[in-house]
Amino acid sequence: MAPLVPLRVRGPARGDEASAVVPRGGVLEVGVVLTHACNLACVYCYTGDKKRVRMSEAVADAALDFAFRTAAARGSRLQLGFFGGEPLLERTLLLDLAARARARAEADAIGLTLQVTTNGTLLTPTLVEQLGALQVHVALSIDGTQAQHEAGRPLAGGGSSWEATRAGLDALVAARDRFPFDVIAVIDPCNVAGLADGVLELVDAGVESLTLNMNWGARWDDAAWSQLEDQLERVAAVFLAALRDGRWIRIQPLESALRSQLERGEVVTAGCSPAGRRLAVAPSGRLYACARAVGEDDGRASIGHVDHGVVVTPADPAHGCSCANVEETGDAAIAGQTRIRHDRALASITGRLAVRLGKEFAHISVIEQRPTPSP
Repeated sequence: MAPLVPLRVRGPARGDEASAVVPRGGVLEVGVVLTHACNLACVYCYTGDKKRVRMSEAVADAALDFAFRTAAARGSRLQLGFFGGEPLLERTLLLDLAARARARAEADAIGLTLQVTTNGTLLTPTLVEQLGALQVHVALSIDGTQAQHEAGRPLAGGGSSWEATRAGLDALVAARDRFPFDVIAVIDPCNVAGLADGVLELVDAGVESLTLNMNWGARWDDAAWSQLEDQLERVAAVFLAALRDGRWIRIQPLESALRSQLERGEVVTAGCSPAGRRLAVAPSGRLYACARAVGEDDGRASIGHVDHGVVVTPADPAHGCSCANVEETGDAAIAGQTRIRHDRALASITGRLAVRLGKEFAHISVIEQRPTPSP
């Protein structure tokens, strides 16, 4: 059993991030929903009607001020995420907010991470450079193979979004050594049969960090469940094959489950801490427990407003994500059978994977290499 040292290039776009303040209060994640509009019509979208409602500059200013004041009051590092709809429909506002957030963080001595979650169809090499220059980490949504992607992510009005999304991914891969990125793939009954093939295709394309997001609210019958469990086994095999080749590919939730298994001897599912370490600002200025909770921003799940702060603190779910629980059971505190069955399958697969790792490798060292900034 020879030691293996897999190398993956990750970390912020500039080396000066290493000197950022690490405060006593952990990380406060604030999602800023820039628009309800989107150029896609994903079959599993949870954000509701794609109305042409954007965040005004006044609300954006208030959101930025609220985020920094809250982080300062809690003694927290700030993670500011931009969401939609499709946030790159408002890329001018996004870039302006990112630049001002960088200046505010430096002035207030608050550690800052910026991120945008996008469908990738509007990404260009120029925009990748602009986002990278501001150290805005990109998370791109693409569901694996073309067949998987087209099963659930058509353009609004019809047609395929594949070519535009794949062009966005290619632009990110081309700049990966300077601007690391993540990919998000949604697992749904409409695409689960090709899950492992999709993961393998993304890894072969140059993706090094991938999150597999379950559509908890879908109708998962026994046939779909059988496919899911088989495909998760195959995804673990893809991870192991990459590791044997010296590549540590971050595949969530597999990586977190594996870490929990190795450190605690069991897979422990963390709660989402709504309104604790996560908050979100809707285009209206209403506050929600997270970006996913905004939905159509009808106010029913609102917990406050940027003008006067949080006035309602939701309970932390006993298991998993409160929004996912609502989708499945109607109760934020109660996980449904889909979540429970998924977590049991993940724990079983992770346990077997941990045994394989223990047999094959005496030592695994993952090196976080910071990219060298451009001159």
